Amino acid sequence: MFNKKFALKLVIVLLSSLLLFFAVYNDYDRYQSPIVKITDLSQETEKDGSIRQTLTGTVKNGEYKGETITLENKYNPSLVYDEHYRPGSCLFVSIDNGGSSQLSGRITGVKRDHYAVLVLLVLLDLLLLVGGKQGFYTIIGLSLNITLFYGMLTLYEARVNVLALSIGLVILFSSIVLLLINGFNKRTLISLLATLGAVAVIGLLSAAVIRFGPAISYEFMEYLPEPYSRSEADLLFLAEILIGGLGVIMDIAVTITSCSAELIRKDPLISKKALLLSCRQVADDITGTMINVVFFTNIAACIPVFILSMKNDISFFTVMKYNSFFEIARFLTGSMGIILTIPLSIFAASCFLKGGKKKCC
Repeated sequence: MFNKKFALKLVIVLLSSLLLFFAVYNDYDRYQSPIVKITDLSQETEKDGSIRQTLTGTVKNGEYKGETITLENKYNPSLVYDEHYRPGSCLFVSIDNGGSSQLSGRITGVKRDHYAVLVLLVLLDLLLLVGGKQGFYTIIGLSLNITLFYGMLTLYEARVNVLALSIGLVILFSSIVLLLINGFNKRTLISLLATLGAVAVIGLLSAAVIRFGPAISYEFMEYLPEPYSRSEADLLFLAEILIGGLGVIMDIAVTITSCSAELIRKDPLISKKALLLSCRQVADDITGTMINVVFFTNIAACIPVFILSMKNDISFFTVMKYNSFFEIARFLTGSMGIILTIPLSIFAASCFLKGGKKKCC
């Protein structure tokens, strides 16, 4: 029976995913820019080593839909700044018929939405097939959080304070995820309190350092809206710290709370000291791993900067001080949040769960 149910679920999930993928692959009419699907090409190598492609394709949308067009593309074999195309490639183009019968144009980009959707569908399929009911709730929570995040950006464009928005999002994000995954019970409440408590502490510590510490050089913060004031930059940086540390803090809170709940369920008369020591052993096993997760997550984006800088004789420590300052700050605050969450979770669990009741959640 189990195998039949799983096979049926597998077929339904895969068929639905295939239909969605092909719907996105052929959604040419959703775009205003003309899209050309390459059907044939010829290429030749020039004297400087570059390769010139002559592409023939069919216009898939717009005024010239169904007509044949010829395009030119030149690329270097290193493909550092260029791209080469193959039959089947879908390209955004700017069409210029020039009054002639043969359409021509200029390539402006590549249609890649189906690749992004493919990766997303693989993730969703794995969540549904492996995670089952919890995987479904995870998808719902992720969708709601993405919607909330979009709403935050919209409100920020309307000049609402970004820090206030971030605090509200932290509360909503953590509440939605914990309620959907764990349900409405004491463990969820404890995890939520420990999460919000740890985020509040690192937020207050970060605000104090920013307020009373040396001035931060925001010139090295990527994508900071221009023009900006120092107070606006401070609020934006604090918002990054709060949201950036939320995920791992919530993970630690759930793990320690679940461990505490299980220990209390097995032995309702367990002492607080024994509970602390047992949870401490679990915390020791996961703390190092989670801190490294925070480190790799924040530092991964800096790898190209490190490589380019050091190849241009810019020292490692100079890059750390200026180009990677904000990533390192987020790593340190996130790590502090992980460490703070452990005692907060154990304390909340001992207060709310330990009461001699065998059914604690």
